[in-house]
Amino acid sequence: MTGNKTLIALRELLDIMTTLRSDHGCRWDRQQTPESLKPYLLEECYELLEAIDRAQPQEICDELGDLLLQVVFQAQIFSEQGLFSMADVAASISRKLIRRHPHIFARADAEGHEQRWEEIKLRERQERGLPLSLAERIPKTLPALKRAQKIAKRIDSIDSYKLIPKIELKLNQLKSLAVELPSATDQRQKILAELLFCISHLSYTLDIDAEESLRQFNVEIVTKIDANK
Repeated sequence: MTGNKTLIALRELLDIMTTLRSDHGCRWDRQQTPESLKPYLLEECYELLEAIDRAQPQEICDELGDLLLQVVFQAQIFSEQGLFSMADVAASISRKLIRRHPHIFARADAEGHEQRWEEIKLRERQERGLPLSLAERIPKTLPALKRAQKIAKRIDSIDSYKLIPKIELKLNQLKSLAVELPSATDQRQKILAELLFCISHLSYTLDIDAEESLRQFNVEIVTKIDANK
């Protein structure tokens, strides 16, 4: 019964989107393109993160709906072009989940699952003729801290305690520049970038999400600033 309810609700959403994009639908919806919708997609993702932070189930439900709308919207546009449909989107992720969980669906050993996941991803890219270089595998559109941490994952393993002296060195270099060459903006920027990468690398070795940690801390700082006004 629950399954039927879900299918009916999804079918209704798809029908609504088709109507909105039709000749007798909404002018604004008809004018949208995959490119024009990108800001809304990002916005909905961040609003969902905030809802999860607040741990309000109804708010999370609403934001998940807004994010789902963006997926359906994009799929509808490509469906109109005869390229793929929402059914293809769902089938694609289903096949991917089955391929990447052989220990569940193909009786493979669960040990080494994380390494096997990466190997399967690489094989998928190779079969699709996509570039295998690190520069192409890690999206350039990721927030800088998130991308730095993903790059750090590909660097030879290093103990966290070995990264701390590198961080201290970069801090001392910044201090020296500030005192001796206060106008050396380019040098300061380069060292600061190296420092941020080292911190992201350290976060990875400590199994801490640098992007999420900074986002949460920003919330705390803003809350304190508002409280002191």
